[in-house]
Amino acid sequence: MKARLGGRRLRVWAVRYLPAELAGTLTALAVAWSAHAASGSMGSVAVAGALGENLGYYGWVAVGEVRDQGARQRGQEMRRRRWRTGLATVQAMLIEFGPAELVDSLLARPLLMYLLPGLLHNLTAGIAAGKLAADVVFYAITISAYELKQRSLAVPEQPGGEPR
Repeated sequence: MKARLGGRRLRVWAVRYLPAELAGTLTALAVAWSAHAASGSMGSVAVAGALGENLGYYGWVAVGEVRDQGARQRGQEMRRRRWRTGLATVQAMLIEFGPAELVDSLLARPLLMYLLPGLLHNLTAGIAAGKLAADVVFYAITISAYELKQRSLAVPEQPGGEPR
């Protein structure tokens, strides 16, 4: 039972995060290459790559979250629905990604994207390796926050095992 439950969680996480990762990776590489062509500065490349990844990743996540939150607000007057959808989207994203983003954007991702291209002597491989290393830190925090968020939103069961 435990192995099945773990496999199910991995699928949930993959469906939730993998498309955003692909969008983030493409924008990170595109922006990092552009920064390198424009400046040649590895500091600029690291910051641009980290910002580019955030743009692609959170752009994807925000569109999905707005869709999900909008579905939850159906049936309400349109103006109220839009307002509540926006607030619920921001709140859900802050809970899930806020703590990880502080560590990731302010420290891990720029540092790793700065160091690894020089260590690997290859811009593309270094940016990709830095991105993947930072992802490990990011997801350790993000998945924990997501699981806590999901548990707090779960419908409590009655003593007989039935949801309330």
